[in-house]
Amino acid sequence: MTATAAFPHSRARRTLVFLAVVWSIGAVFLALEAGMTELSWFSSSKSLPASIVLPKQSQAALIHCQEAVKSLPPRAQNASVEAQALYLAWRLGFMLGSADGSLSSGAANREAVESVLRQSAPIANALGIPSLNLPEHGRSAYAIREFSVFLEEDPPCVAAALQFTRSPRHAALYKFGAAVGFASVYRRLAPTLSDVLAPELRIYGSAAAIPAGLLAPLLGQPDASRPGTDAGQALQSAVNGIDAYLKTAN
Repeated sequence: MTATAAFPHSRARRTLVFLAVVWSIGAVFLALEAGMTELSWFSSSKSLPASIVLPKQSQAALIHCQEAVKSLPPRAQNASVEAQALYLAWRLGFMLGSADGSLSSGAANREAVESVLRQSAPIANALGIPSLNLPEHGRSAYAIREFSVFLEEDPPCVAAALQFTRSPRHAALYKFGAAVGFASVYRRLAPTLSDVLAPELRIYGSAAAIPAGLLAPLLGQPDASRPGTDAGQALQSAVNGIDAYLKTAN
């Protein structure tokens, strides 16, 4: 399985125009609804602490997941699974993010997305954690914010289960993978959206101990070793580099 999820791209051109219009309008609505009191979701990621930029898990969600992890089955002692647990956490997140990004952007239909999510079930089962679920979305213009909130609320308690059964790094890798997968879809369809989920990429990536050199291209910073690289190629190269790194991480 490659790091790039396979989704239909026949609607890419129309989606690109759609995204540009929707996000232009959506930005206005967001500013009005916040009464001009909220900081820019994208530009703030470069200077503000995580507690301000990222949403916080609600108390209700925290209690829900605390109860959910108590009912997890006993962790199976499988040396092969444990040796790959960090990589599998990343893969689960990437599959979730790619699936929801493709659905919310209109690049893929629900049937195709649900097919991809079904492929994640054996990974979740092997790790002994809950299966992936897609977030509920309202207006398309709010899809990125809604996905960010979903990662922190963690309704299916996937991140909570990873942290409970393994470590905070496993949970961070799952969230980081989800942010990478989601952002990758939007940035391929609309390369000018270079700051998609930038706070999550930076903060989750740091918590997951992703080397700065691998993380930088995802944050829109050019790769000095590959001058003149096309934006799409640079993005794919960054994802592949992280994927290869995590295959041998421990």
